[in-house]
Amino acid sequence: MKTIYKALIGAGIGWVILGPIGAIIGGMIGAQASKQISTKRRFHPYGQTQKGDFFVSLVVVFAYVVKADKKIRKSEISYVKNYLLQNVRDRDLVQDLMNMLKNVLEKEIEIQEISQQIADNMDYASRLQLVHLLFGIALADGELHSSEKDAIRKITVLLKLSIQDFQSIFSMYHQEDKDSAYKILDISSDASSDEVKNAYKKMANKYHPDKVSHLGEDMVKMAEKKFKDINNAYITIRKMKGF
Repeated sequence: MKTIYKALIGAGIGWVILGPIGAIIGGMIGAQASKQISTKRRFHPYGQTQKGDFFVSLVVVFAYVVKADKKIRKSEISYVKNYLLQNVRDRDLVQDLMNMLKNVLEKEIEIQEISQQIADNMDYASRLQLVHLLFGIALADGELHSSEKDAIRKITVLLKLSIQDFQSIFSMYHQEDKDSAYKILDISSDASSDEVKNAYKKMANKYHPDKVSHLGEDMVKMAEKKFKDINNAYITIRKMKGF
């Protein structure tokens, strides 16, 4: 077994070893690791995604985002590593992810098939978190290129999330817009107080950090940051509307 992937395998790899993702990463994981995972296992839609499944999916879809503008910048790869180091405490896991990213960038990525596999096997809350991290990593260099935004929008839809989900998450990262608070809660600026309250309850339930607790403490902490954005958006709207 390649020791550089020991931490990643230890994080739990299940369904990603199968299907189109498995075709991309299979050779990297190594024969010994493959023996640890039953290749006879069938897909079980919306079962509990393991942390390893989540991170492998993140690496593969982010590689597609990076390649969207036909250029792979060394600075982007450095920013990705710094972003992961700031948010993932397991340094061996970060190194494994970076090694895998560099390898995946050299491969052809059939994003529609990849996204279909993720949508069929990853729960809704984890898919939302995945899109959050795509934005976070893409913006790690301080700029979201139009090609990156378009690629993330495409991935969001392919993951069977809505355009409203995409717009809400995007607004959490672009709060300079005067209407960003409304966009975060997915309502219009003329929404009534009751509509605002209902939207807040809906979003608070959708993005509650407990929903990604199975992905580990690091993901919970990252989810908590986004949960605060929802609370802040609600507070901002209440002040503006005076209720």
